[in-house]
Amino acid sequence: MPIITVQFIKDVVANEEQKQELIVKLTDTFISVVGEVARPFVYCIIQETPQMEWGIGGKPMPDLAWLIGPEYTAQKNRSNEIMGKVVEQLTSQHAASGGDPDKDALAENLWKGGKQHE
Repeated sequence: MPIITVQFIKDVVANEEQKQELIVKLTDTFISVVGEVARPFVYCIIQETPQMEWGIGGKPMPDLAWLIGPEYTAQKNRSNEIMGKVVEQLTSQHAASGGDPDKDALAENLWKGGKQHE
């Protein structure tokens, strides 16, 4: 049985009518790919997380002012800077070696803040 799960924040993302529409359209989209034979077996589940029981960047949400404020902007900018350096480094390695960059090295570099390992 296929299960389509959608998660979002209660009372922030969708009202009751929108949730019903999501169930219909997500199921129809799934069926458009796999065929009508699956329709009776498609489960579509909407899971709503209560406000203040989730967070972004270590900040309980929803704190909409924080999302457009300087602290979150600085977090995103720092992350982009780290990712940019890693991509630049791997692109250089790729060009020098004539091969594909090592995916494990990419992941390790990203999670370590883009720092070189000796």
